[in-house]
Amino acid sequence: MNPFARKQLNAAALTAYLAFAFALGACGTTDELDLGGAAGAIPEEAPPTEAANVNPVIETPTPIPPAEGRIIFTSRRDGQTDLYMITADGAETVRLTTGAAVEEGDTPKLSPDGTKVAFVGTVAENTDIYALDIASRAITRITDAQGRDSSPSWSPDGQRIAFESFRDGNLEIYVVNADGSNLIRLTNDSGGDSNPVWSPNANDIIFSSHRFGNSDLFLIGLNGFLSTLTTNPEPDNNAAWSPDGNFIAYLAFRGELSNLCLIARDGSNKTCLTDFPVKFETPVWSPDGLRIAVASEKEIHIFNRATGEVVYLSQEGVAPVGAPAWSPDGLRLVFQGLSNREMELYQAVVQTNEFTQIAAAPGFDGKPIWIK
Repeated sequence: MNPFARKQLNAAALTAYLAFAFALGACGTTDELDLGGAAGAIPEEAPPTEAANVNPVIETPTPIPPAEGRIIFTSRRDGQTDLYMITADGAETVRLTTGAAVEEGDTPKLSPDGTKVAFVGTVAENTDIYALDIASRAITRITDAQGRDSSPSWSPDGQRIAFESFRDGNLEIYVVNADGSNLIRLTNDSGGDSNPVWSPNANDIIFSSHRFGNSDLFLIGLNGFLSTLTTNPEPDNNAAWSPDGNFIAYLAFRGELSNLCLIARDGSNKTCLTDFPVKFETPVWSPDGLRIAVASEKEIHIFNRATGEVVYLSQEGVAPVGAPAWSPDGLRLVFQGLSNREMELYQAVVQTNEFTQIAAAPGFDGKPIWIK
């Protein structure tokens, strides 16, 4: 049978079917064969269903804008450790310091207005606090005393700097004006006080102390009022304020491993975001205060406080080291990573886990901070 004949046969069959249906309608038995209308009328076309009338929507991921801003980091590429600055795309690198050798173990700290960087430098075996004006490259020596001064932290108004010092034979917390004047000793305890971090919205400073025989967290005001935040049988350390100053993230150690925990600024409402100890580094809050990034030996963990979601950033052959730094828009992290026995800087896009090496050069690159 040829195709045309098949079409003719199908048409004849359809005509017979319609005649049969019409006859049934005359007998009142059209419940299942209702063609819609009176006898001899052309049936109206049924309106399309909603599913048939809607095209499937294919969601496309929102494009991630290019990285912006600049990254300040430490490097040994020119013989001694200095501060360098690189554009976020890695295209341009400039050396910022050439005087005091910058301490590799201390992360530079950006002032609240984003114009200065406090760092720890050593000249003639004397380690002190310095401040770099990013625009002019001018450097101010903030402290000048025998004994190591380290761990600077800016006050919310950028007028003062808290730091730890061994100048009096014991590790204590001091505060000094950003021009080096008006030095104040805040603590005086044989247990040793260290790692001060200034609250972003008040004149309170959190620090670690062994005054109870174990590292715990304490809060002290400029008036000297002291409150105890943690008293656990094992060390608590590496505290980090949330951007609004209402919460503190810290590490609760179990030997060399630790859990990431949160407390309110008064030490209440302790919550641990992990229930198994990991070899974590210092936690870092995202600019919006909703996420906490913390590096372990193989990956970076990102905890979302609002949803409870945990995102892992990792790349084979790259071991994150130290605290990562968020980009101002919260889309990326920059961190130092160990790969093939070289310490280099890497960027990671949080949404896609895309890694990019930046600032590649012989010598140690690390301790990054991201600025606009």
